[in-house]
Amino acid sequence: MNSIAMTNQKTLASQYTKLARELCPIYRFIGLETVSLDKNTYKCFTPLGENNKNHIGIMHAGPIWMTAEYLGGLVVMHNCNDEFQPVVGSLDIKFINPVRGGIYAELLFGDDKVRIMKKDLLLTGKHKFETTVILRNENEDKIAEARGTYLVRNFLNKS
Repeated sequence: MNSIAMTNQKTLASQYTKLARELCPIYRFIGLETVSLDKNTYKCFTPLGENNKNHIGIMHAGPIWMTAEYLGGLVVMHNCNDEFQPVVGSLDIKFINPVRGGIYAELLFGDDKVRIMKKDLLLTGKHKFETTVILRNENEDKIAEARGTYLVRNFLNKS
């Protein structure tokens, strides 16, 4: 990737971090940030901090779950206009190792899935998709895996 593309990716990631923290202040509280949206790979990071430690000093399960959950919303924010909003229908997480530092979550969502989502939204006004999110620590060790279902539609339209 050339330096201009890398700068644009960082700027876009920063904008999504800001938007997510405005829409859902819990993301600000846990320190979640968008890392990249490159080549259909969505990635975010949550540091280990005072706001997300548990009683034994490792990352609490809640912020780990929130970090995984965020990526389904990021897919929709990045690929759809503001008319459509995502909500998580389910997110099952399997914890593999304790987290003693920050975590990265990664989701692959290809162009074919984006096309299907956009087509469904255009034709029916709603879409449902499933994801698998891999979570790793800062040493790249797998710490959890999450499988989620997301519902997308115009939840703000009351009619």
